[in-house]
Amino acid sequence: MSEHLRFVPPGVEFDPRLANELARREAATPTPDDELLPIEDRRGPFSGYVRMLTPAGGILILYKDQYRSLPLTILRVAAWVVMTLIGGRLIFFESSLSALQCLLAFGLLTFVNALIVRWKIAVSHSVEIRPDAMIIDGEDVFYAEDFGDNWPELQMKDNDDPDPDRMVIRGIAGTREIDLLTANRLDQHDKTPEVLAADLQASMEQLWGRREVTFPTAP
Repeated sequence: MSEHLRFVPPGVEFDPRLANELARREAATPTPDDELLPIEDRRGPFSGYVRMLTPAGGILILYKDQYRSLPLTILRVAAWVVMTLIGGRLIFFESSLSALQCLLAFGLLTFVNALIVRWKIAVSHSVEIRPDAMIIDGEDVFYAEDFGDNWPELQMKDNDDPDPDRMVIRGIAGTREIDLLTANRLDQHDKTPEVLAADLQASMEQLWGRREVTFPTAP
């Protein structure tokens, strides 16, 4: 008597009672996408600072610094004096306040005036490094051959009275030392001058360091 054999493949059945347990385990396991914020939601650390390539084959840097000049300082002092005098006259001579109220009002006026005149003004600047030149704020052009090996670098604004918040990019073009860019800090934690100086150095090494600068020889 012959026997017929038939192969039966093994079967696997899923227990529906484990569905909720499996879902909890998947939700509790962090993934790289869960640990990192989306790019559009991430706050960029380069506030007001941009470095990009240009169609002319150069490197453009956009940044902001604090506007600090002698005319602005004179205007601030004049505004503080005028507002204080006018406000003091109105408080002490034109108002019906008591002596204590006048003193409090004058103190508040002085505080507000101090905040106004000490308000920091941020201005935008641009510098483009091209293979043959440097363009400042889209207007002033300085040629690489005029600098030679004396490339611009970050320095204090005034060596006699050093202020860590007042800095410039200074270079020697021909026989003249020139302040090309201001790089004043917006606050004590602002490192824009250092980042700007490093990017300018890298850009000049990349674009100017690969070209031969020749000078005319005297007859």
